[in-house]
Amino acid sequence: MEFTILGSGGAMPVPRPFCQCKLCNNARNNPTSQRNSCSIFLNDINTLIDCPEDIGESINRENIKQIDHLFLTHWHPDHTFGLRVIAEAIYDFIERKPTHEIKLYTGKKVYETLKEKFPTISYYIEKLKVFKLNLVEDGDILNINNIKIKIIGFQGKESDWYVYHFEENNKKLVYAPCDTLHFKNYINHKDIDVLVHECGIFSHDKVSSEISFPNMIKRFKEITPKKVILTHIEEIELNRWGLEHLDKLKEEYPEINFEYAHDGMKINL
Repeated sequence: MEFTILGSGGAMPVPRPFCQCKLCNNARNNPTSQRNSCSIFLNDINTLIDCPEDIGESINRENIKQIDHLFLTHWHPDHTFGLRVIAEAIYDFIERKPTHEIKLYTGKKVYETLKEKFPTISYYIEKLKVFKLNLVEDGDILNINNIKIKIIGFQGKESDWYVYHFEENNKKLVYAPCDTLHFKNYINHKDIDVLVHECGIFSHDKVSSEISFPNMIKRFKEITPKKVILTHIEEIELNRWGLEHLDKLKEEYPEINFEYAHDGMKINL
């Protein structure tokens, strides 16, 4: 399996619009320092997981020619509002028909919330017919070509958040990019070759809505993945702590084999 990190950033990309800080100005002058919002692509089966508002830029950068499957982890705008870009890119407005149909996978509660927050999704599915909706739930297993995909809901059958477990030839990657504070059943998912996991917040402070870096490290020690790649690296955290803090964290936790994602990173299993 070959994965490409399309976006390694958080809710705000790097550079952040309007921001004139050192971090953002450096990213404007150095494309390798830029971070689009969070998404990943499984090249083997043309599969996209999440589509933030800047997904078009990420797709063009990697010269992705087709998407056949699209999985959503949760409804948040930085993971779903790029659906418009995808939908209208594969619709022929002159012939008034889609040039391609993408199979869209997500949980029932995620879709119900998405219809409230982004009601155009119904239009894309029912009228333009660019997406074919497939509702999934915790415990489902899909097989696409030779790749097995396990659906993992944070709260079981009625989940608002999902992560996805990909397996081929006994090689396993779990993609858990956001809001993993709610991922209470993580302990059931051991024997992982690569865990792509949100970066959390660098602070030791307790925040009710985010996982702290120390608690995240504690989780990794419990499930012992062979390798961890940290993604969803927030601009506000980088700005607050500085880029050098990333290296300090690696020195602080040498027992965990982790590295930081960057846009365009390839993961081969």
